[in-house]
Amino acid sequence: MTRRETPAGPPPDPLVEVGEPVERLEMDAYREFVRLAEAGQPVALVTVVGTEGSAPRGMGAAMAVRSDGSIAGTIGGGSLEHEIVRHALQSLADGRPRRFHYDYSGSAAQNLDKACLGKTDFYVQPCLVLPRLHVFGAGHIGIALAPIAEAAGFRVTVIDDRPGYPDAARFPVSVRLVNGPLPPVVGSLPFDESTFVVIVTHGHEQDETVLAACLARPWRYLGMIGSRGKVSRLFKSLGTDAASRRRLAEVRAPVGLDIGGRSPGEIAVAIAAEMLAVRYGREDVAPMRDRASSRAPGVADPSEPDLTSDAKHQGV
Repeated sequence: MTRRETPAGPPPDPLVEVGEPVERLEMDAYREFVRLAEAGQPVALVTVVGTEGSAPRGMGAAMAVRSDGSIAGTIGGGSLEHEIVRHALQSLADGRPRRFHYDYSGSAAQNLDKACLGKTDFYVQPCLVLPRLHVFGAGHIGIALAPIAEAAGFRVTVIDDRPGYPDAARFPVSVRLVNGPLPPVVGSLPFDESTFVVIVTHGHEQDETVLAACLARPWRYLGMIGSRGKVSRLFKSLGTDAASRRRLAEVRAPVGLDIGGRSPGEIAVAIAAEMLAVRYGREDVAPMRDRASSRAPGVADPSEPDLTSDAKHQGV
């Protein structure tokens, strides 16, 4: 009886690097990455994407890095892992993925097994929590701002103390709507150092009430609508001590970039643009045309994706 031989398959491609099968350590990393991402918590996934010579882990090895620097899985241990965690935390801080090269023969690898004298390429992919945006005021500006902010990647909550204004028929389905007295609502909402706040209520008294309550909460951005005269009077009223004056100095009021528009929709665009400038650290906002003209012809901006392949209105 003749034995049938298993087909050998196509010959190996010299341009293709073959990694190792998925192991338990990788499953631990993947599970933790998915768990934290679905829970809305920041996490980065580090993956070995290339090796040369002897290395602690092969291509495909993965490790999840939490925002506190703790890990799930491993990509080699020792001083290498501390270095990888540092890069991962930087990616979580600025929201940008990273690819970097590690040479085990260097002095930085002195704590690794001396048998590992190769090189490894790592890729860090951050998964960031969408920032919260609390919009106080469900009037014309709030209605215009909510869908723009949602499309720009904010988790939007709209708050108003008037019955009927936070109406689901007026806002995108995913926007959270809250109706109730403003000071208690401010105290009940989640705030942290990444929270964005926009105050566009239906009156000066309500603006002041919300701003006063927000001064005691953490936030990254707080903008309030109003003329410069109104803002000056309100700041003078609330700035009764050094701590309050320091917080008030961080408030964006009048809110928004000066793009010239005065309609509720135009004001909403100006507010969203200012929030994005703060979110991405682009305080020196300039037209893309001006940025492009400052570079040599044909030189791309590495920070940009490849795209080729007195406000007169209150929030009523």
